[in-house]
Amino acid sequence: MASRANGMAAQVLGAVVRVATHPKVFRQPSSLDEVIAYAGTLLRLPHRITIQAGEGHWRIFARLCREGDARGNRVPDAWFAALAIEAGCEWITLDRDYARFPGLKWRTPE
Repeated sequence: MASRANGMAAQVLGAVVRVATHPKVFRQPSSLDEVIAYAGTLLRLPHRITIQAGEGHWRIFARLCREGDARGNRVPDAWFAALAIEAGCEWITLDRDYARFPGLKWRTPE
């Protein structure tokens, strides 16, 4: 079976570093070096493409904030959902709150 391209936003990797090294999230958080190395491995995957906000991003983001009632901590979710919609990507997440964003194709990991 051929590999499908996986989109990666730099902001997601930043969030991985934040969460994985946070002492209030994990009793023994990962070291910064471990997480940076992990993120580097993800960035080197041959089927990885970088997803960035384009010309239509703000329009999509604003619509998702309104239609999905994204406020406070849900605003970054709307930002990521807009990235995926604009790029024509499926969003892979364990966070079922993404169902609130109309037009976003998403699923949980396999």
